[in-house]
Amino acid sequence: MNLAQVDFQQLRIKHILYKSKVRSMLYGGTYDPAFFSATGPVSQWFTATGQVKYNREPELHALINVHQELNTAATQMHRLYTSGKIDEAHDGLKNIEKKSDQFLDLLAQMEKRLAV
Repeated sequence: MNLAQVDFQQLRIKHILYKSKVRSMLYGGTYDPAFFSATGPVSQWFTATGQVKYNREPELHALINVHQELNTAATQMHRLYTSGKIDEAHDGLKNIEKKSDQFLDLLAQMEKRLAV
């Protein structure tokens, strides 16, 4: 496994953890604002690894945009949940899944293109 594959595997794992946190938040877990902010693990990967090593890759910028959309959706779902609109918040999981699939597809494209 080359270094790029390790980097992308780390991002994939962080993204899966992110999705788990969203789901947990909507089923009684606690909302961790730091996790869903610029200090969260996915955002930190983009800052420390992505933008340092892969900033010239078009998929990286698309990944950052999709992750920002995920953060916006997660924040909106939390607002709905805390305001008692639990069913509406749960409906937002469909959007999270769609965006997650988009994220993972972009990541796979970049990984395949950069495979040596």
